[in-house]
Amino acid sequence: MADRFTPLSVTQQGTIAPGICDDLTVKVDLAPTLPEASGEPVWPGMQGRSLWPLLMGQGEPAAPREDVYCEYYNGMPWHGSPGPKLNMLRTETHKLVVAHGLEAGELYDLEADPQETHNRWQDPAYAPVRMELLQRLCDRMAWTVDPLPPRQSDR
Repeated sequence: MADRFTPLSVTQQGTIAPGICDDLTVKVDLAPTLPEASGEPVWPGMQGRSLWPLLMGQGEPAAPREDVYCEYYNGMPWHGSPGPKLNMLRTETHKLVVAHGLEAGELYDLEADPQETHNRWQDPAYAPVRMELLQRLCDRMAWTVDPLPPRQSDR
């Protein structure tokens, strides 16, 4: 299974023991990891999970992520306007990509098709998987809203 993942390599000679972890991680996890590794406080607005305890072998690692989320909102100048708006949700077994406003997307069964060559977006047999992943994607989009300042009513 590890061959389907893009590896993250972290070294600090004399501090981090060599090892392999197959947990899903995302780049946003580096944001709280780096200050923690340098003994600095982690800013409360950071949304990732620090990997530092896992790297240091301290205690039980956090529960593995059930999925990872990615967004792409017209980041390249050649796309023009309006450009593509894409969101992706990846689990251990499936990958869903939604192209917003186009009624299009991609759905891959990573166990049966690890090379992502057969798009199952329109496959009726995959409709339940698609719906579950779309719901999870909506949740992830909501959870990535900037957490600060806290939104609380006076009542």
